[in-house]
Amino acid sequence: MAARAVTAVYDRFLAPAGLPASQLAVLWCVAAREPLPMREIGEVLVMDKTTVSRNLAGLAAEGLVVSRHAPDARVKLVSCTPKGRRRFRSALPKWRAAQAWVSRRVGAHGFGTAVAQSRRLAETIGRPS
Repeated sequence: MAARAVTAVYDRFLAPAGLPASQLAVLWCVAAREPLPMREIGEVLVMDKTTVSRNLAGLAAEGLVVSRHAPDARVKLVSCTPKGRRRFRSALPKWRAAQAWVSRRVGAHGFGTAVAQSRRLAETIGRPS
């Protein structure tokens, strides 16, 4: 319930940039580490393969990312396009505004604690058993 509520806030702030929060997370991961295998995106974001594929398909359809086969043809490497980098840069201030809005609503201490606990939770349960 909390994740859906927070995602809705971020989606509302990010709408003018044309990126829902889920796609921004994937684009951010790609921009920070490109080129990277699709598998690694899922590992970094604790996202299943289907969700990664769906988000990448949307980003690719808009010309924000491209994929190519690695030397090992079983691996696809994903990179940002120049358009993707521009869109990412335009979305960051909107993401920061969402962060600030949520922080004001729950208080800076509560927000920092929630972020830290969320990271710990993702790291703990996101690891393969």
